[in-house]
Order: sequence, then structure tokens, then C-alpha cells
Amino acid sequence: MITENRTITSYEIHDVVKGTVTGGCASGLFLQLENGESAFARFGALNTGTEVLCSVLKKANERFYILASIDSVIREENERAA
Repeated sequence: MITENRTITSYEIHDVVKGTVTGGCASGLFLQLENGESAFARFGALNTGTEVLCSVLKKANERFYILASIDSVIREENERAA
């Protein structure tokens, strides 16, 4: 959905968006998307702060984050978070 000032307020399935890796676990990575929403991607081996392009696979609900697929790395952060 796009408001009058052209700000994206939510994403639809198959939208491609920019995201930043904020953390991870054994199952994948947590992302912060352009509009501030959180997402999860089944992907590994990227450091916190890495910028990625990802596709929305499933919208968020009360229980889960947006499910995303990482399509490419825009800028890789070389330093590992402690």
C-alpha cells in the first residue's frame, strides 16, 4: 500500500525490497526492511549490518515476522558482531 506522500507502509507477496541484517540464529537471519518492518530469511553466513535485496514470500501475522528470501547482497559488512 502506498500513501499520498509515496511512503510504503506495507509489502505484498513478491515485492522486492532492501533490507539490513540485524541478527541471526541457527535457522536464518533477521532483517530490518526499508519501511521499518522486521523480516526473517532462511539464509546464513552474513554479518550484522549487511545490506541485501530480498523478496517477500509471506506477509507477517500476529505470530511471525515477514518471511523473505534473500536475492542478492548489496553491501557486505566485514566485521562480525560479538
